[in-house]
Amino acid sequence: MRTEQEIFKELELLSTKEGFWEVVAFFCWKDTFIHFSSDKLDREAFSQAFDRTRLSRTELSTLVGLACKSGFNTKKLGSDELKERAEHIWKLFDELHHSFYPSLDIATLSEQFDTKDGDGLADFGEFMKKLTRSENKNHFMREAIFYGGDGVFKHQYRDLAKRRYYLDEDWVEVNKGFKISQAVDVISTIEKIQLEKANKAISSAKSWPLPYHLLVFSFDISEIVTQSGLSKETVGAVVAAFSAKPEEGMDCFKSVDDFNHKNAFPIAKIDENTFVSFQAYSLWEALYESPFFWFNADDTYKAVASNHRGVFTEEFTAERLALVFGEENVLTNIDIFDGKDKAGEIDVLVTFGDFAIVVQAKSKKLTLEARKGNSKQLESDFKKAIQDAYDQAYLCSQLLQKDGYVYKNESGNEVNIRSKFKMMFPVCIVSDHYPALAAQARHFLNYQTTDVIKHPYVMDVFLIDMITEMLPSPLRVLDYLIKRSDYGDSLFSNHELVILSTYIKQNLYFDEDPALIMLDDDISVDLELAMLARRDGYEGEVTPEGFLTAHKDTHVGRIIEDIEFSSDYCLLKLGLHLLSMCGDSINLLNEAISKMIDQFKKDQCHHDISLPILEDKTGLTIHCNEEANEIAFKKLISHCEKRKYTCKADSWVGCCFSPNRARFRFASYHESKWVQSDEMENLVADLKPISQEHHIRDFRKLSFGDQSRIPHKKIGRNEPCPCGSGKKYKRCCIP
Repeated sequence: MRTEQEIFKELELLSTKEGFWEVVAFFCWKDTFIHFSSDKLDREAFSQAFDRTRLSRTELSTLVGLACKSGFNTKKLGSDELKERAEHIWKLFDELHHSFYPSLDIATLSEQFDTKDGDGLADFGEFMKKLTRSENKNHFMREAIFYGGDGVFKHQYRDLAKRRYYLDEDWVEVNKGFKISQAVDVISTIEKIQLEKANKAISSAKSWPLPYHLLVFSFDISEIVTQSGLSKETVGAVVAAFSAKPEEGMDCFKSVDDFNHKNAFPIAKIDENTFVSFQAYSLWEALYESPFFWFNADDTYKAVASNHRGVFTEEFTAERLALVFGEENVLTNIDIFDGKDKAGEIDVLVTFGDFAIVVQAKSKKLTLEARKGNSKQLESDFKKAIQDAYDQAYLCSQLLQKDGYVYKNESGNEVNIRSKFKMMFPVCIVSDHYPALAAQARHFLNYQTTDVIKHPYVMDVFLIDMITEMLPSPLRVLDYLIKRSDYGDSLFSNHELVILSTYIKQNLYFDEDPALIMLDDDISVDLELAMLARRDGYEGEVTPEGFLTAHKDTHVGRIIEDIEFSSDYCLLKLGLHLLSMCGDSINLLNEAISKMIDQFKKDQCHHDISLPILEDKTGLTIHCNEEANEIAFKKLISHCEKRKYTCKADSWVGCCFSPNRARFRFASYHESKWVQSDEMENLVADLKPISQEHHIRDFRKLSFGDQSRIPHKKIGRNEPCPCGSGKKYKRCCIP
């Protein structure tokens, strides 16, 4: 197998041949646009973006860099020659990908860790370290960084750039000649011009590929001025800030992970009025990233800008969380004092009933050496950006569990914060898109968990933007955080957007209970379409069909709607319980509630159903009656305690439902370790047994999904009715 550098050298040699710019244009036309013939951008069309025959954005950027390094040329290529060159380049990139890993004797390594038939899984982490380390190189992480995919939608770069630099607007206008909002308008116009040219070229073409692709990506200043309505001076200033002559800064580009000047300056300046930009995504990314370097070059301003970055990360995170949890439940810059000594500080704290989210925000970047896979630099960067933040979050989570500490805001005023939460989520947030963040967290993060403090969640501002956009209530966000945390490191994906999308589609449901789950990027198609509908006005569903929509307009769905914004612990536990039930269990519950409502209308009597979850030592009881609240509440508590005892459960959820209004009334929650009790034995002596149809024996089947089925046993006519009424089946619900 050839070395990576040998393959790169061949790519560089190909880039010197005339017509290479046309080859690059062909790949960018093929792999950065969504090609479809219908009137609507749908899932099937959008799935093209995840076709494995497409070059990744980093591969395309490598081609753009090599093209610029070799100098501009406009030579057209015949169809056959274009296809031949493109196929050659595609094969080289495939070979390049395989070259990222060193040659290893896997059999010998496996013997060292005794991994026969999956045994020795506890040593998987050490096995991976052996597999991926070679002297000072971390090949696994280097590959993850280069091929890790895009964990940011380009419209997020657009929207967050305006928010990120609002405190720096004066500096940008004075030193660059435009406002960030004007840069957004210019880049949007460039993207629009290129899309119009692409559609025009396709509509007039008689064959595929196009006769000439480079023109699609070319533009001049006057085109932008005409379409944007901005002045020539403003447009020129924006273009100048993100453009450079093709060869400029490219001498140092000698391997795929060297600094690529064209990522920072994605517009190639051909002459005073003609420009080429191959990837709209790179333009938006540069808008979000490049001001950092502008500010850093100004010794009088860089400290101010650095402070502004920290402010943005904290403020944006707090604003997004406040949209879900309410401003009154989100605090920022909280100092924790033990007497006169500062014991810790929290950047953003969410307190919602018995739950807390402890956020530490950082604005550190991944250095160039780390991107190259330098192990020491990777670990150093990770420590500064993530590990230190997590250690602080964990410390503060521990302090919040204890009494005697004083909490003060940034003004020095005391803040009343309860202690001893039942569940806490330490979260680390970075302000930049950190390449392969999920992989780095899995590989480098040293963490601890307790019965209260959950597995850490490492994310960037783009993910918190998505979570708070797509999950509309505290209950939904907490449910996601719990389930994501429970999977810990066993979920493997290029970026967290894929995992969020999986939850939205199927509630993190998987057929089995595997030790490691690998998720592909194309799972996020529906999420991206929904975001396009929300942020860019595209026609389509703003919420993907799946877990978030599955039980809308059902009894259970309405119960969730009634309680999902409450901070009451028993209501949250009821909601979390319902959100953990599989589709069949929810259907059974909805049918049972409907039958209880019908029965109540006939006899005006109390009816109930209980669903134990034996494997998880918990269960649910629903009462359907119109008795006075005090009487109904006592009846629910008594029944739940009895069911909890007979099922030897450690927790139980109760819910009272109004048959007249077909709405939720109130709930109860019971939590204590099961112990044998003579008193309880007497109380439950006459309690009717729960129908076997209502037993859920395997907790792994509690996730939403069509594959999850509750086995249906045939019921005899004279057996107790499965609805829980106590009557014989033939006299109750038999069809």
